[in-house]
Amino acid sequence: MAFTMPGLYRVVHGIDVFDPKFNIVSPGADMSIYFPYTEQQKRLTSLHTEIEELLFSDIENAEHKKDKKKPIIFSMARLDRVKNMTGLVEMYGRNPRLQELVNLVVVCGDHGKVSKDKEEQAEFKKMFDLIEQYNLIGHIRWISAQMNRVRNGELYRYICDMKGAFVQ
Repeated sequence: MAFTMPGLYRVVHGIDVFDPKFNIVSPGADMSIYFPYTEQQKRLTSLHTEIEELLFSDIENAEHKKDKKKPIIFSMARLDRVKNMTGLVEMYGRNPRLQELVNLVVVCGDHGKVSKDKEEQAEFKKMFDLIEQYNLIGHIRWISAQMNRVRNGELYRYICDMKGAFVQ
């Protein structure tokens, strides 16, 4: 087997997602907020009703998910080309089998205002077009950017409780 760059790590037959090299914590992440979902005594279960509203409510969200029992593929990032949230939505849209198995939740941008940034405007349009093109109504939840770090930490853990996955 030959690889283009000697010494470059390549996965040939799958990965062990529990290997420590895949447990990445961003520099500056507050470990009192972003801790593992298994640390039950630290969990903020009082936020679960609010999180369920955020994930499943049809208020301010025409594309809300129909099947709430499916696991969630989750991503939270800026709405720009570098973070490529529209690429994730397009990949999901092109895969009917994936849509059968899981829902997609993306947290990015702000539905409530028109961005002054041309790139973000283009990404907004592309996101709406992809949702329509792939008929993702009922399979996707697009949530405006969230600023409550404490709730965001519990949101990640809630997704884990649902057997979901985080994509970055």
